[in-house]
Amino acid sequence: MILGMTTTFDDADLFSDVFTGFRGVGASTRHSRLLTALTLVAALLLVVGGLVWSSLARQTPAVDAIDPADLVPVLAESQRAGDVIASSDLADLLIYPESTRYLTSDDTTTYFVATAPDDKLCLLAMPVGDLAQTSCASTAGTPHVLRLENVMLVPAGATAPAGWHEAAANVFVRS
Repeated sequence: MILGMTTTFDDADLFSDVFTGFRGVGASTRHSRLLTALTLVAALLLVVGGLVWSSLARQTPAVDAIDPADLVPVLAESQRAGDVIASSDLADLLIYPESTRYLTSDDTTTYFVATAPDDKLCLLAMPVGDLAQTSCASTAGTPHVLRLENVMLVPAGATAPAGWHEAAANVFVRS
């Protein structure tokens, strides 16, 4: 057994390094209060700037809604008896009942145009003995074509695709 080779904490002076700090490392420099305040203000400005930028990025420019009667002239006419849909058929449809106007019909379905909340224009299909179907689009911005099955409502300013022919004003059916 070799006795002269053992080393203790005292021999290497590690004890004082562990519990009192390392040799050769000076006292920590203390930052001034002004530097701390400036850092906090800069961080706060970055956070606020990021929130404002995010909020502005989510906002879309407001587009004025077009009067539905300008898109589908039949809506400018007074509602007649043939334009009225039974209130029981309108129960789950979010449209204005006083705005419904008859467009066309075929053997099994009658089609109407109507307006809905939030400046929407709607095409309604009322099949005989079945539930109503609707297709709605906003009247703001570019006019949108509305389609249900083989019938399409083409507002003024929009064009019908090839293969469709006009069955009534603003109403197209597949050829």
